[in-house]
Amino acid sequence: MHNFLKLIITGVLFFCVCILGITANAATIPQSTEQLVENSSDVIRGRVISQISQWNETHTTIYTDVTIEITEIVFGSVTKGATISVYVPGGIVNDTGLRVEHSPEFEDGEEVILFLTELDNLYSVTSWEMGKFRVENANVVEKNLPVSEFITEIKAAKR
Repeated sequence: MHNFLKLIITGVLFFCVCILGITANAATIPQSTEQLVENSSDVIRGRVISQISQWNETHTTIYTDVTIEITEIVFGSVTKGATISVYVPGGIVNDTGLRVEHSPEFEDGEEVILFLTELDNLYSVTSWEMGKFRVENANVVEKNLPVSEFITEIKAAKR
């Protein structure tokens, strides 16, 4: 009976992933910097401190809380030096994993620029993976630009 129940749960999770994958495809429409700015409450530069994946309260889906230490505020109401938790769908809890297509992925220690949407003190990445930019050696990898130029571009779009 235990294996049968596990098979049913696996099937339900597979079905949920398929449905979420279809929904996530809408997030793959390219977004300009202006569109990302328009749809964001905050834009920050920061470093990934930690990640904790867990089940939601009803044990129906897995999400990850990504803790970001804010090193620079491009705009928004967050505080420099503070940490915030960013909600990301998917993750691994014990022996169960959920991968949501187009959801941003993070690495501990990674430096990022994030376009964020805040609702009731809960932050998520605007436009999923398109609202996350990696910073390496003071350059924004996805834009092939120095950080200072990308931040200038963001601030110009905010006006």
